[in-house]
Amino acid sequence: MSIDRAVYRQALRSDGEAIAAAGRRDINAVVPSCPGWTVHKLLAHVGRVYRSVGRHVAERATEMIPADEIPRPPEGDAIGEWFEEGHRFVQDALDGADPDEAVWSWAGQNTMAFYFRRMAHETAVHRWDAEAAFGASGPIDSDLAADGVSELFEVVLPFAVANWDMTLPDASLHLHRTDGEGEWLLVNDGGRIKMSHEQSKGGAAVRASGTDLLLLSWERIGLDSPGVETFGDADVARAWFALSR
Repeated sequence: MSIDRAVYRQALRSDGEAIAAAGRRDINAVVPSCPGWTVHKLLAHVGRVYRSVGRHVAERATEMIPADEIPRPPEGDAIGEWFEEGHRFVQDALDGADPDEAVWSWAGQNTMAFYFRRMAHETAVHRWDAEAAFGASGPIDSDLAADGVSELFEVVLPFAVANWDMTLPDASLHLHRTDGEGEWLLVNDGGRIKMSHEQSKGGAAVRASGTDLLLLSWERIGLDSPGVETFGDADVARAWFALSR
């Protein structure tokens, strides 16, 4: 499934505004989906990501800008304005970028297209986290969420597996989206993740909406959540989802 760049930009804008709104409610509220985090820490994390990405994009950097050159977040109530400044900065930087332009990325996908996609998904999941601090979270657009599942297993986790000491489950996992198109088969291919869009039984299978598949894959919800169906060995599914920790 192909996602238009305008959809990514809209998600970055609206979900970022929702994160900012959570900060205005209570920066000390606990974020249950991110153990040890408060809303302040969430704003600090996402705001610093925005500044890092914004600089790489705005400067058309083809080498990594060191982390110590990225401003650190303030303490206390100033975090809200600091987050909003970072949100505007990354949006302005991407607004002037061509998806095919070269830029450094940690994933080795060195075009602006990587950041359009990554910022949309980073913001969507953390918007869900921020709202969870105050009760129920609104769903993520299902098509965007399905694209987020693909990004996680074809970009984010393969990078992590290649660079850190991670062991993949031996058995495969099949994911099936129930509210639109979407099939994913995840296989351990000699210690690497092989993802394909095919229907297969797998060692385990999970059926859920696009939103819930993304939240499961990022360990925001569990297999016992309403609307989630699991077939086969549930421990296999849990092991695959635990890779995103």
